[in-house]
Amino acid sequence: MSLLDYLREDPECRELAEGAVHAVAPALDDPDPVLVSMQLNDWAYQLAGRMPLPWNTHKAIDALNHLLFEELGFEGDRETYDDPLNALLPAVLARRKGLPITLSILWVDLARRMGFDAVGVSLPGHYIAALRTDVGLLCFDPFHGGRAVGEEGGAELVTSATAGRVAFHRDMLRPATGRETLIRLVRNLHLRFLHAEDWEEALWTATHLILLQPENPRFHKERAFVHLQREEPAPALADLREALRLSADPDPEIQAWLLQLGTSG
Repeated sequence: MSLLDYLREDPECRELAEGAVHAVAPALDDPDPVLVSMQLNDWAYQLAGRMPLPWNTHKAIDALNHLLFEELGFEGDRETYDDPLNALLPAVLARRKGLPITLSILWVDLARRMGFDAVGVSLPGHYIAALRTDVGLLCFDPFHGGRAVGEEGGAELVTSATAGRVAFHRDMLRPATGRETLIRLVRNLHLRFLHAEDWEEALWTATHLILLQPENPRFHKERAFVHLQREEPAPALADLREALRLSADPDPEIQAWLLQLGTSG
């Protein structure tokens, strides 16, 4: 199944771990998510026998965190943070380390298998996980062992991750949709490939971003840039025209590129 097939079957991207595999499939030796799903099912089965009776949400989350971060040894990769493997969920499961977003996808998917209404929270610079409850969101940071995150902790994460460039406000602690999560996952890789001038890899990440959000003119513009670096003017022109069509306001940079390609759009 391709990413496009997955999005047609699950447009809300509820099967988040499966979507995380399809979203980065060109970077994987085996793009079939079945092994990831089987592993998550096995861990969920282990957790089912550890659930507290009578039921206690905090003790259940303690059991989840203990399994993931104590027994299985998952941790945030601080030493090689920018390694693309940290964005590939099958590699994260094998290496037991990853980015905030991949560890959060793992946490959210496993929590859902336990019956929780688990979601991601797309803080600037640092993705975390959360549970939707009757009293609001309960947030956790899988990159740091699943520790609880309140407003003060969220502010500290944003300040640290953005070197103070972004001011935290409480509205940032809101659930991210599954599609928003996959967009952020692919964009993490895309920016790394652009920085490395790896145009072959950047082409598929740009294409996957368009599949995930075809109405976003920026993604068409970015793929046009990749095509231009690959000396592929025809597809670059098609993407620029689509970006221009989707843009609410005139984009001088798109117009300049179109002129360089010998057309005004």
